[in-house]
Amino acid sequence: MISGIGWVSILSGIVCSSLAQICMKQATSYEGKVGLWLLCISSSIVCYLLSFVAYYFALKYYPITKVSPVMTVGVVMLVVLFGFISGELISVKYMAGLACGFFAIYLILS
Repeated sequence: MISGIGWVSILSGIVCSSLAQICMKQATSYEGKVGLWLLCISSSIVCYLLSFVAYYFALKYYPITKVSPVMTVGVVMLVVLFGFISGELISVKYMAGLACGFFAIYLILS
């Protein structure tokens, strides 16, 4: 089971990577290379950098066979949650896939 700094590193990596993707998606709403577009792209770059640092620390303390799948599935789940909250349609089949993601994380960490 993962505890302590491992949890902080993994959760930070998931949140930062998800925010990076969300910022990139938000950037598509603005004209390129000006104002809010630059802010969104810059925020995305910073979030990805922080995500890599968190991933490094998670890998320092735990095996890649646990860290990588958990972080990948966690990012997918947060990005899909953002899509749902922002009005994208999510089918029952898609929701079942996300439930499998939760179950996969549980199995990997147990």
